Amino acid sequence: MSVIFAKRNLRELLRDPLSYVFCLGLPLVMLVIFIVISRFSDGQWLSLPELSTGITVFSYSFTMLYTTLLVSKDRSTSFLKRLYASPMKGKDFAIGYAAPGFIIAVGQAAICSAAAMLLGIITNNPLSAVRMLACIAVTLPAAVMFVGFGILFGSLFGEKSAPGISSIIISASGFLSGAWMPLESMGVYGTVCSYLPFYPPIKAARTVLGGKAVTLDSFLLPLVISICYATVVFALAVIVFGRRASADGN
Repeated sequence: MSVIFAKRNLRELLRDPLSYVFCLGLPLVMLVIFIVISRFSDGQWLSLPELSTGITVFSYSFTMLYTTLLVSKDRSTSFLKRLYASPMKGKDFAIGYAAPGFIIAVGQAAICSAAAMLLGIITNNPLSAVRMLACIAVTLPAAVMFVGFGILFGSLFGEKSAPGISSIIISASGFLSGAWMPLESMGVYGTVCSYLPFYPPIKAARTVLGGKAVTLDSFLLPLVISICYATVVFALAVIVFGRRASADGN
């Protein structure tokens, strides 16, 4: 049942043309723009490895937006109420909503990585394919976290208010993730961001892609923080969705 439900949700997500613009087109445009800025400004921190990892993780936030829209839209119609009467269990609903979002997130990461490798060849700054694959693996907890946020907000808020809440998280991710700014040189601000959900996966991925020494501060701690946030957010999303499902089904 969960597989059938996930296929239906994936079709719904891919049916909207704007999903291609935001989930695929916008990250690629941002990557190219910031690389051009870097070439003309001689900004050492705006290197291709740093930008590619940052924009990859930031692009996951758009997956959150479309997952939020899907869940909140389904809750506003009689579609979910009919499914509540089916043999589907809570885990089937969670998998059905999470799997499509996760698949799209992995697709985003693959496309951003391929574009980064192509830009690396063009700019004479080639990137290692092996490290790029490892970098994608390191950022996957962030994808799980953003999909969890999507299910959570779609469960808590209605179809009209849920997108607005997601937009706040997207903006916060842009400012607090260090996707295109040097948080390491921003003192207390950068230190605080190191313990928030958005920067740790980028920091760990940059260590991998940049070939830096793997230390507690540069890789292990950020990865653990990222996994913890993903676990907590997704577990909370499943619990809240289950309770809202019980309330909506009555």
